[in-house]
Amino acid sequence: MLSRGLYAPLISGALIFLYLSWDVDSSYSLYVIPFVLGLAVVYILSPQIDWWWYQRRPPALPAFVRELLNTRFPFYQQLGPADKERFRIRTALYMKSREFIPQGMPAVPPDLQGVIAATAVQLTFGQKDFLKDKFEHIVVYPHPFPSPQYPQHWHASEIYVEDGVIMFSAEQLLPSFLEPQRYFHIGLYEFARVYRQSLAGKGLPAFSESDWPGLEKVSGMSRGDIEKWVGLPFLEIAAVAVVFFMVFPARFRTVFPLAYEGMVAALNLDFRHL
Repeated sequence: MLSRGLYAPLISGALIFLYLSWDVDSSYSLYVIPFVLGLAVVYILSPQIDWWWYQRRPPALPAFVRELLNTRFPFYQQLGPADKERFRIRTALYMKSREFIPQGMPAVPPDLQGVIAATAVQLTFGQKDFLKDKFEHIVVYPHPFPSPQYPQHWHASEIYVEDGVIMFSAEQLLPSFLEPQRYFHIGLYEFARVYRQSLAGKGLPAFSESDWPGLEKVSGMSRGDIEKWVGLPFLEIAAVAVVFFMVFPARFRTVFPLAYEGMVAALNLDFRHL
């Protein structure tokens, strides 16, 4: 990272002038101040400095994550060569820009980080600014968990808006990423909720309780099964609709033709033209 590379010359400069002030002339101590101030600025601004660097020299996506995209991710597979490269770069940047926090495991495995990043990038792929949300902390549990918001429910995912936190259970996240037509995709669901928190998300079509039969027709998943999979007895129906737009676009367009066009406009993503 660029910020780490800046530390060495600044520290060296400060040490040189400290030595000169000690061994040659005490007036050299004044020259230590700019280096110390530089170190403080780099420390405070290191996230911005590193992000600027990564945008100009994107990190390589780990080979095993790239293989996962090539073999198990239909959305990526249908993209053209230029869009595939853009997707890989965005996934790598997302992985660098977020803090992955393990709970009940020593670390969040890199492949799981890649799954989360690819899911986020999939949803905002049509957007110019794909990192506009404030949810920078991603907590991953190995299995369903209770939380301060829902202490009575062992659930698979949630967002905590106040602290910009997204939480996932790996036990539900991985199957839903690998087989989203069989398992409700909790990754897309939570990122759809995050997207709805942003200004861009205000343009998403509205859905009501009366639309549940149509959503069940699109997905073949009952509301009860989805609630059981997520682990909470209440769902944001508009976020559920975004999931099914992404996973079952052809069926979604048949059942909700107007909402499909609304999704295309809001997300700048049309599966008819990928």
